[in-house]
Amino acid sequence: MGSRSELRQRLWRWHFFAGLMVCPFAILLSITGAIYLFKPQIDSYEENRINARAPVVEAHISPMPADQLVRQLLVDQPQAQLKHLILAKKNDRTVEVVLNQANGQEEIFWVDRYSGQVLNSAISDRRFLAVVKKLHGELLLGSKGSYVVELMASWMIVLLITGLYLWLAKTDYRGGLQINWKRWFIPRLKSRRPRTQYRSLHGVLGMWFVIPILLLLLSGLPWTQLWGTGFKQLQDKMGWRELRQQLAQSPASQAPQQKDRTITDSSLWEITSDSSPEHRQTVHLSPSEQAYMATLEGIVQRLQKEDLAPPVQVQPPSTVQQGWIVRTLSQQRSERITIHYDRLSAEELMRREFDDYHIVQRLASQGISLHEGALFGWLNQLLGLLTAMAIIGLSSFGLAIWWLRRPRGELAAPAKPMSPPSLPLWFGIIAMGLFLPAAGISFVLVAALEYGYSYFKGKGS
Repeated sequence: MGSRSELRQRLWRWHFFAGLMVCPFAILLSITGAIYLFKPQIDSYEENRINARAPVVEAHISPMPADQLVRQLLVDQPQAQLKHLILAKKNDRTVEVVLNQANGQEEIFWVDRYSGQVLNSAISDRRFLAVVKKLHGELLLGSKGSYVVELMASWMIVLLITGLYLWLAKTDYRGGLQINWKRWFIPRLKSRRPRTQYRSLHGVLGMWFVIPILLLLLSGLPWTQLWGTGFKQLQDKMGWRELRQQLAQSPASQAPQQKDRTITDSSLWEITSDSSPEHRQTVHLSPSEQAYMATLEGIVQRLQKEDLAPPVQVQPPSTVQQGWIVRTLSQQRSERITIHYDRLSAEELMRREFDDYHIVQRLASQGISLHEGALFGWLNQLLGLLTAMAIIGLSSFGLAIWWLRRPRGELAAPAKPMSPPSLPLWFGIIAMGLFLPAAGISFVLVAALEYGYSYFKGKGS
């Protein structure tokens, strides 16, 4: 009985400190994640607003060739280089042309397919969803922020495990587990004490949503710095990433090498022109570059005959040896296809579809689709939204419980158990630290700080 009581006391202490540290971040990440769940709807709303600005055209007018749209835009942006373009969806008036500007910024231009008019432009990383995604993934702090997010996500898993034990492991007078389904799954809202209500809501929400929250957290781990890097290294060692490694190297183009001039990504897409109005539509390209640009329209014509899931990205060759790369960027990863085309002839060189990848990669990618709310349509979005709301509720109720129970001006942390952890608990801590390296590093740091505090405190006394 005593060892079980000490285990409960120890887990409660961990749960307490982890909750105070994690809950503010959990609320922020849940809000930003819930917003990003509705990326398709937000993108559609933005595109509809842009398309509404397009001029009226007669029914017999055909869309302009893709290469002409790109040439015309690059005349107006002489210092820019083409990064890629996003083809128009069905019944969409605009093509999204993404340029790398001279100042290093990536800018998107929405170009009307019929008139060639630029209807809107935006810096990529300043768009609303781009900011939300950076806030969610790295707290707007770059790679340093991503480590913090990984640490918080890892400790959220620790919170769930310790909280589940604390909620379930209520013992009877004989020391056995007391089964109470009603207490576990139905909140006590009739109590007159707010703290009792909040504690009941906190526990019941955790019971109902423990599996969705765990799935949400685990599916996000492949994106993280420490866990994600380790997972990639494991895939490399086990041979689970062979197809992706092959795909990363675009097949060489069949076009002959240029003897008189080396065509690079920079020289190819930097188009200069006279700035006077009468020459604004004049583009001076060499014969090889003219043929190269014409390939773009040939690829677009080929793609129109395929039923590819939008958005479809067309990326130009980065070197004279490489060809065009077409990627479908659907959030549902099973719909993604990558196709390589020859640099000049637009002949298809290679195609990779979802089923071509190792099953481990497919499972991990489908986990990302689940995380983004794209695995099974609007029901996935609804489940993601309810799970995000549950995390917000759990965090808010947990903070409220602490605020109501603490004496004014005190932290009111649970007392530290006198005896060291048992051997099984040590094994559990080590296993958790190995599986969640960010949490494991923090375990070591906390233990070192506690040891140092006790050592110097003992010396002082």
